[in-house]
Amino acid sequence: MLASSFRFTVAAVALAFGWTSCERVSTSARPAEPGNVLMIVVDDIGVDRIGAYAEHPEPGRTPNIDQLAREGVLFRNVWANPKCSPTRATLLTGRYSFRTGVGQITSSATPLRLDPAERTLPRALGDGWSSAALGKWHLAGANDGPEHPLLCGFGSFAGSLYNIPSRGSYSHWQKQFAQRNGDELRSGEALSTRYATSDTVDDALEAARTLPEPWFLYVAFHASHLPLHAPPAHLHGVELGPDSDEVACFLAATEALDTELGRLLAGVGPRTTVVFVADNGTPKYATTPPFVPEHAKGSLYEGGVNVPLIVRSERVARPGSECAALVNTTDLFATVLELAGRPVEAADTISLVPYLRDPERPSLRTTVFAEVFQPDGSAERRALREARFKLIRTINRRLGTSGEELYDLADDPLEHQDLLRSPLGPEAASARERLGRELDRLLQS
Repeated sequence: MLASSFRFTVAAVALAFGWTSCERVSTSARPAEPGNVLMIVVDDIGVDRIGAYAEHPEPGRTPNIDQLAREGVLFRNVWANPKCSPTRATLLTGRYSFRTGVGQITSSATPLRLDPAERTLPRALGDGWSSAALGKWHLAGANDGPEHPLLCGFGSFAGSLYNIPSRGSYSHWQKQFAQRNGDELRSGEALSTRYATSDTVDDALEAARTLPEPWFLYVAFHASHLPLHAPPAHLHGVELGPDSDEVACFLAATEALDTELGRLLAGVGPRTTVVFVADNGTPKYATTPPFVPEHAKGSLYEGGVNVPLIVRSERVARPGSECAALVNTTDLFATVLELAGRPVEAADTISLVPYLRDPERPSLRTTVFAEVFQPDGSAERRALREARFKLIRTINRRLGTSGEELYDLADDPLEHQDLLRSPLGPEAASARERLGRELDRLLQS
């Protein structure tokens, strides 16, 4: 099974371990509600790199994502955390990172992980729902194996626990897999020479075809995260050569992802609810004017935390509409549960289903929150935003320093001017006091 030609699919693993796959529920027996849910998580792709957002003069080519926006609701004011793992934890638990402890990026060298005791989406969906986590997991700790997604509630897993390492490539990487057989967990690993983006779509389509309905698929792509690479030529139209720069490679990887998303969306059909979201903004190396590289991934500026979110569902009343309400990635937890007719029990999540019916309704949130922090508590950065004003607070306990920044996003959406560098007018001063008080209250809750 370690041969380079090994390919994981739900069916292949069942065959390899001698399991019998469950029969698919017949279409005639499937109730109209709830329907299947596909959550797509893309890596390091901000609103500046999605054509449908029209926030950058040269975003790159994303025709399938743009078509998804024409069929669903595009959310414009969505906040994630500025790094991969913390956002993924919010999606799956509906809780802010200071509650789960996943405040910084995980790697095979650290013990940081999502606690398997957390009430994750597949657990909250409960009996009657099948599930799979596919692609990049990035929530396991140093001592965890490929069983970790299953310990967190999923029925099966195929992909990698972390990023594709720089010594590997998108076409030469170690793939891990795990599946539950009753109370027993089985797992393995193999070298994959299949382009990682295409591999993840293959697995997602196989899971959609074989899992009993209704199913919840969490499909998290490596793209467009490092390492830089030239995708298969048939997946993109970017001219790449030996001297191609980082931006060109990033745009090629993003277009290749978009191409394969077209194949995935065609395979799951129009009745499947699709939630498309990114884990953080575009990285510095792929950020070009008018966006600010220093305000990109890893920062609490809009370039790091404002991410694309598109929802396509039969609940959408006005396909092709936009929603300007404040949204946090934690809100996808309540959204999926409401669509599935399940109760919501999480501290920090608000369902987006009302916006699917009326995208212009007033915001259900008055603020959105983002954060990143060291697990040992030595440093933390947190931000809170209202519709107009935004406060960023930084604390470094090791150095004994702290500071705040305040921005008026209505007048200064790219955050060029920190209002605290000049005397505040009465409106800004009131906003600073209000946001600071609310941030303190939230962190003590």
